Amino acid sequence: MNEIKFSQDYVLYRAKKEGIYPIKETDWKRLKRQVESIIPYKTIFQILSSIGFGVWASSIFSLIAFSTTSELKAWVMPMTWILFFVSLFCGIGFLILDKIQNKILTMSSSDILLEMQDIEKSFDKDVDE
Repeated sequence: MNEIKFSQDYVLYRAKKEGIYPIKETDWKRLKRQVESIIPYKTIFQILSSIGFGVWASSIFSLIAFSTTSELKAWVMPMTWILFFVSLFCGIGFLILDKIQNKILTMSSSDILLEMQDIEKSFDKDVDE
């Protein structure tokens, strides 16, 4: 019953031996704390940046349209210019915040991977396996 028989000519692969790391509880708890401290990536800054750039693009078209109109209230052009600059700065600011958030999350992940590599180095491992 131990022998496996096939009706066709197949190659039977054997499972490789796999090593196990007996990790200390303190190391495991430290890794869990590091994983729990990772802030989940949220796209809120990307969304806000897109909204800011969308308002900025709309204000460009408004400035072009308002420059051809002769009868405007006195407050329209200054408000459109304010909207132009504020939305541009908000779009750029939120884009920078998104890049910073992405960098922080990448650093957190790489810190955990480095910690895991340090734990792996503390075990003797045969090179020829």
